[in-house]
Amino acid sequence: MKTVLVPTDFSRYAQRAADRAIRLGSAGVRRVHLVHVHQAPKFGAARPRADVTRMMARECERLERQIVRARMPRTSVTTHLLKGEPYVEIIRLSRELEADVIVLGCKGAGQRPDKVLGRTAARVARMADTPVLVVRRIADAPYGRPLVALPLDPSASRLVKLAQAASDPSASPVSAVRAYWVPFPGLLDEGTDTEPTRYHKEVRAKAEQEIRALAKSLERKGAPIRPQLRRGDARSVILTEAAKMRADLVVLGTHGRSGLAHMLLGSVAEWILVNASADVLVARPVRFTFEIP
Repeated sequence: MKTVLVPTDFSRYAQRAADRAIRLGSAGVRRVHLVHVHQAPKFGAARPRADVTRMMARECERLERQIVRARMPRTSVTTHLLKGEPYVEIIRLSRELEADVIVLGCKGAGQRPDKVLGRTAARVARMADTPVLVVRRIADAPYGRPLVALPLDPSASRLVKLAQAASDPSASPVSAVRAYWVPFPGLLDEGTDTEPTRYHKEVRAKAEQEIRALAKSLERKGAPIRPQLRRGDARSVILTEAAKMRADLVVLGTHGRSGLAHMLLGSVAEWILVNASADVLVARPVRFTFEIP
């Protein structure tokens, strides 16, 4: 993660995201791009551009002081003042810069991403083809306890490598969790974790075989993991494991479909974004085409 894009509305949440941006990985990033998209309000007068320019300059100076304190002399800060639809311009700029990640501040608590992140940030998280990091916590050190929600497909390698890039090298191998579910609950006796039925044992044995094969494949690719297999719904499994290990970062994938589907994060990713207490990094399994309006 060398090039990071940080949208800012000059709030304390955006400042927290900018502080995290310079601490991604143990060596920090090389280029931080602060962007503010100026949009005329539906009601009332727009904030004068001169005021926005001064606020951006102050935020740049604040971040440069943070860089000095963090002893990262090779990190530079560039500012961008744009006009237009905010989420569109943020995604457009991330493509132009070939940004490695977009870092957003979490706005608060709610039941949907647009309540947790704010309308613009939620749209960026839903539609960006660049990985999106949603920051909740104050950034005082690189990530040291990342947790990857492990899929059983080729995107697993990318997710683990993103976790490695965002974290201190001491966090390797990365902790990873895979949820499995015993099918047909109620129709077939699935037993319990302590007293599983033969059917449950067969399902778990197959899941263990899959995760061992994946772990070996990831190790050959330079992305070693410390895998955990847990029975249950993926959403509760991820949150429970993150709480148990006191994870400071949760990394998970979401689909990259076209059309109406890329208005959605997918139910698991959306649930984790809303309910996780740790910072959350979401990434598409593959790059996809989003036609900017």
